Amino acid sequence: MKFLNKSFTLLEAIITIFVISVGVLTAYAAVQQIFSYTFLAKSKLTAAYLAKEGIENIRNIRDTNWLQGNNWKDNVNSTDWITHPNPNLSKYETRTVITPDGDDKLEVLVEVRWQQGGATRTIGVQENLWNWYK
Repeated sequence: MKFLNKSFTLLEAIITIFVISVGVLTAYAAVQQIFSYTFLAKSKLTAAYLAKEGIENIRNIRDTNWLQGNNWKDNVNSTDWITHPNPNLSKYETRTVITPDGDDKLEVLVEVRWQQGGATRTIGVQENLWNWYK
């Protein structure tokens, strides 16, 4: 009888170790997923700010043209993909697509892309700029 009690205790210990191991591995996987989502959220937020900055750059060109008495669309051009000049943001590339819509409106789309998690991610911001200063 003593032999059966010892083996039963050993079986309990094995099951307990298995349950604890599964619990620890599950918690570890959850923490890893949280880190992954946090880094993705940070990158998306940075990309959104960079896209908005691109819109503001075009708006600044338009406003400078008005102040200098030039045509409001001078030097407002579409660009191809450009790597961000700041070394801390060099993983981000931006491009600007400007589509004239009549004489008094420009549709401005700024896209930001970057590589993360083995995939290419993209965020875009679109805004209409008007020639309201006539």
